[in-house]
Amino acid sequence: METPSLVTSKEWSGSVPALTYYNYTSRNVDMEFVYTWPDGSTTTRTTCVPRGGNIFYVPMAVTKLTWHAGACSA
Repeated sequence: METPSLVTSKEWSGSVPALTYYNYTSRNVDMEFVYTWPDGSTTTRTTCVPRGGNIFYVPMAVTKLTWHAGACSA
């Protein structure tokens, strides 16, 4: 089992490395993250993580978590 690199029950911003993100809250969350490519360039994305859901298994830096209004789109 992996040691969590970020645990929060509220909106958050900063930067923390992560491989996976699990949303154990009762709300949907918008997660902003930065992926660094092998050449050093970066890509910033925001994705909705449904309550009880998980995403990714790639190295990234989570930079912001905010509550998502409504359902996550498919």
